[in-house]
Amino acid sequence: MAMQDDGLRPFSTEGEARTPVLLKVEAALDYPNALARVAQYVLENPKRAVRQSLGELSAASQSGQATIFRLCRELGFKGFTDFKLALASEIGHRETEPDRGVSLTVNSLDEVVSLISRSVLSTRQLLQPELVASAAPRLLGARHVNIYGSGDSGLAGEVLFHRLRRIGVPVRVFANVGYAHETAEAMTKEDAAIAISQSGASPDTVEFLRKAHKIGAFSLAITCHPKSSLAKVSDAVLQMARVPQPGLSEQMIALSRIVFIAEALAIAIADHTKASGDASPVN
Repeated sequence: MAMQDDGLRPFSTEGEARTPVLLKVEAALDYPNALARVAQYVLENPKRAVRQSLGELSAASQSGQATIFRLCRELGFKGFTDFKLALASEIGHRETEPDRGVSLTVNSLDEVVSLISRSVLSTRQLLQPELVASAAPRLLGARHVNIYGSGDSGLAGEVLFHRLRRIGVPVRVFANVGYAHETAEAMTKEDAAIAISQSGASPDTVEFLRKAHKIGAFSLAITCHPKSSLAKVSDAVLQMARVPQPGLSEQMIALSRIVFIAEALAIAIADHTKASGDASPVN
């Protein structure tokens, strides 16, 4: 079918089976406008969407019925009814989870643990092991691996830098955008570049990876938006989850996600090193 050939789907068949419905819908925010509008409405009104008919949802989301049906298919469902049943089941499961009714303040330690755990677990569900495994030899074999992220993503870059350096990757991280762009222009096909941006739209970060990609360096994007401008100038995308964080800094949530991704890359590099018979220590 034509819908399956337009490159929208962010999930494999295996991924569709294990990814929560609302996480799939969240990823659809990066789809074209009409599809993203339906996704946004469902995310903001999941219980209401479950009760609405196709016509009611069409009117409420200001989108055509054909668009809604197409979104359901793009997310891996047979149709609108199949999607609603899955969404209703997920909502019901969440409401019956232990401690769901316990009142917690945003400053409580339990709430902080919950938000960070959700962020990491959701990122794990989005992360495709085959992509991490394929990136490992490109990073380990690069002459230089250059990392850049602006603003809060700069801290995430520092975390990734320290983890990769510890396992023997020839890595550098840049806090200054001018130095980052100069380095990107001087890269060759023997180098690699990693750009980190939650939105995938930071102009400085997109330009850094665009320059590296144009030269032919292996370009890896780490972002919450797999259809973003950053993703379009990369060879591979490692997707982080977007999780609401009332009362908790998004900067802190982002660091927990990047720690997980850094460990995933470290494991993949260790596996590649072992498989290739390299005796170099990987810690």
